[in-house]
Amino acid sequence: MPNPLKPRRPRRKVPLPPVPDHLASETLLTVREVAALRRSGVSTVWRDVARGTFPRPIYVTSRAPRWRLADVRAIVAARAAATAPATE
Repeated sequence: MPNPLKPRRPRRKVPLPPVPDHLASETLLTVREVAALRRSGVSTVWRDVARGTFPRPIYVTSRAPRWRLADVRAIVAARAAATAPATE
């Protein structure tokens, strides 16, 4: 049981290593990696999956959900394009 009086150390955010484009369709990401790419929290990723605004994960095992890097990149790019101001 964690000690409620002792402050917890924050987790270090580890940057993702660059992935070559030819491997992007086969690279699988954890929910923490997806959240880091989206610059959101883990709970936000799961909330968007429940709402249907983010793709459902592929379960490698019953307790190991993963997302394809190419799918995540496409969604992040589409949302960035949708929120970008229109130029005339």
